[in-house]
Amino acid sequence: MTNPELKIADAIREVTIAMQKAIADGYRSRMIDADDLVEVLLAIADRLDAPVADTTNQVACPCPDCGMADADRLVWQDDEFVRCDACGTIYAPDA
Repeated sequence: MTNPELKIADAIREVTIAMQKAIADGYRSRMIDADDLVEVLLAIADRLDAPVADTTNQVACPCPDCGMADADRLVWQDDEFVRCDACGTIYAPDA
């Protein structure tokens, strides 16, 4: 059985690492606004209690970090990269 406090701490660490990587890779700014804060909090909530998957809206190339496959949570940044709204990871899907 997992200690609830450790589960929360691990979720915060995982999302923080993903955000730091996105900043280091130049995909996110160091300046935070309300939208960024909401996105981070929702990503932590998703790590703690993943939303029920809607299998009718799944993509073939889910997020490599958290496995998100909901097309509504995967946002195309340009013709090459997708940003996962659940964890902030930006990746090039295998087309």
